[in-house]
Amino acid sequence: MTIDVLPRAAAGLGVGLALASAPGPVQAVLMAESVRGGVARGFKAMAGASFTFGLLLVGLALGLSVAPPSGLALRILKMAGGALLVGLAVDGFRSGHQVVAAPTGRRSLPPAARGALAILLNPGGWVFLGTVASSLFAAATRLGGTGAAVVVAVALMIGLAIGDGTVVLLGGIGSAGPGNVSGWWCGGSWPRCWQAWACGCS
Repeated sequence: MTIDVLPRAAAGLGVGLALASAPGPVQAVLMAESVRGGVARGFKAMAGASFTFGLLLVGLALGLSVAPPSGLALRILKMAGGALLVGLAVDGFRSGHQVVAAPTGRRSLPPAARGALAILLNPGGWVFLGTVASSLFAAATRLGGTGAAVVVAVALMIGLAIGDGTVVLLGGIGSAGPGNVSGWWCGGSWPRCWQAWACGCS
């Protein structure tokens, strides 16, 4: 691995930041969980999403190949991802503006599982892995071997963590009270707005 890999790592960091800043299903889940249960719940969801996507990125950097979904597989992913977001939106409507600070009697998916499913059922994520990430890792591998590709994958994950962590913190601040920042976004229903947007654009 040489110093030539540093620009690729910087590019990976930038791609991660850009990916996390674009509203989508993962950001909708992180926002919804942090608004409903505070920063702790939001970071649990982020841990599930980050761990799942990190495994996929490292596997890709180590030489595994990912083909962008198309045809029937793409339609199935869209329907499953849309169903997940609709389910989370319904859950949000049931809870209203109440922050979930303790477990209720109703069984539901834990936040980490929701974060992981947001990754696995997101068609855009698989397209990203099969196109942008694959090209980025291939270029790094040509410059410095597999180790360089792994470094770029880690840089990309750092960028994602910074962006996703910001979403969680904003959501946690938004759950603090009725006069919070979430009231400024989408009339106090910020996570529902993001869920509806992501559902319509997936």
